[in-house]
Amino acid sequence: MPLVVSSQFQMQRRLAKVKVLCTLAFYLFVGYIFLLTTKHLQDPFIDEIFHLRQCQVYCAYNFSIWDNKITTPPGLYILGLIYTKLLEFITMTHGLCQNDNVLRSLNLSGGLLALPFIAKKIKQSNVNRFWTVNIIAQPLLFTYYSLFYTDVWSTVLVLGSLAFVTTRSKQHPIWSAQLGFASLWLRQTNIVWLAFIATVYIDRQIVRDSGVCNRIIQFVKTTFKSHLQLLGYIVNFALFALFIKYNGGITFGDKDNHKVQLHLVQIFYCFTFVNFFTWPIWLSKKTLSLYIKFLVGNYGINLVFNMLASWAIFYIINNFTIVHPFLLADNRHYTFYIFRRLLNTKYSTYLAVPVYHFVTYNCVATIYRAGHQFGLSPILILGFITATILTITPSPLFEPRYYIVPLLIFRLFIAPSTGYANLLEFIWLNIINAITSLVFFNYTFTWWSEPGKIQRIIW
Repeated sequence: MPLVVSSQFQMQRRLAKVKVLCTLAFYLFVGYIFLLTTKHLQDPFIDEIFHLRQCQVYCAYNFSIWDNKITTPPGLYILGLIYTKLLEFITMTHGLCQNDNVLRSLNLSGGLLALPFIAKKIKQSNVNRFWTVNIIAQPLLFTYYSLFYTDVWSTVLVLGSLAFVTTRSKQHPIWSAQLGFASLWLRQTNIVWLAFIATVYIDRQIVRDSGVCNRIIQFVKTTFKSHLQLLGYIVNFALFALFIKYNGGITFGDKDNHKVQLHLVQIFYCFTFVNFFTWPIWLSKKTLSLYIKFLVGNYGINLVFNMLASWAIFYIINNFTIVHPFLLADNRHYTFYIFRRLLNTKYSTYLAVPVYHFVTYNCVATIYRAGHQFGLSPILILGFITATILTITPSPLFEPRYYIVPLLIFRLFIAPSTGYANLLEFIWLNIINAITSLVFFNYTFTWWSEPGKIQRIIW
């Protein structure tokens, strides 16, 4: 036994040194990519044209002017205003807000400074659950460290809100609610994640070993007992309801192209992306054997259930797949090629059914198993799945950026299957980041409608 403990300790020490080197390498890599971006992107890229322009309007203190093409609240532009004015004060220069790359560096600071700090707070209960560098290296986020989009700071604020309540011993619901309020200024659908975070706060106060029925009863009791601590969340929900009534809907602008529709197949898109990016953590012989047992075990009862589940998936694909005009028209996104080459082929529906069945099972089963290790009760697991569904299925767009928060929350709470899984994950994620960066900078093309303007491909 002492030899085994010593061997494990030595392995952990080696991995700790490797983690430091990986983190340093990643920061250098991100810095290099940002420098390449400043060199190659002389003009706003895709939606940046709206975001950069609106932020520069705010920097001129013209808060009454609003671009109706923008669908999200003005939080990014308020942050951009504060950020650039602070930089101008420190550097004693003026006009930094007119520099696109200075505004882009706001997301760089969010990804490399704010997000690691938050991730470390969340992982205090179990240091081996994930490497912080792997959280910030997720490809769907990595793309936007060098662009002026809402996704980085929206994610930072949501996870920051979660960090204030995820540890049982030190919960700060008022601070959590305040960060949650700030996140709503970046993306409206964060209201759903704020409800999930409030659920985490309540559930963390209940004795871990309570049975399911008893836990539900305790959850309801704790909710009423904690009404004063929940006041910040309640205010957020009330203000959001007033916003919906005043605005006439959830979207700020461009409402014709962003109508709420029931896009159920988004669930399978999201779970496929989650499984794709996290496979080094969950993939093992045990995972596959449990899936096979789930398929055919329990004296054939599971087989009947899974046949019905497969039929339901088939039905959803055929009746709740929305092909948005933007998906077909914009070849600057990987989803354009995924849809044309994979999802829109002759036999794609039949091939997709077993894939969607596995990824759905594996997301639920993996986070359920993690629940036993890290105190995720059935209430929180159900809350996570419900929040994911509510945030993605109303959108008619097949947009991987919408999967960032569910992907990261999933990753924050699952455990690696082997000691070297985190290292393998780091390698896997940055192979993807390297490939997508190579494509972004080296594969360029033009549109006949915009002659002379260089187009590139991103997530």
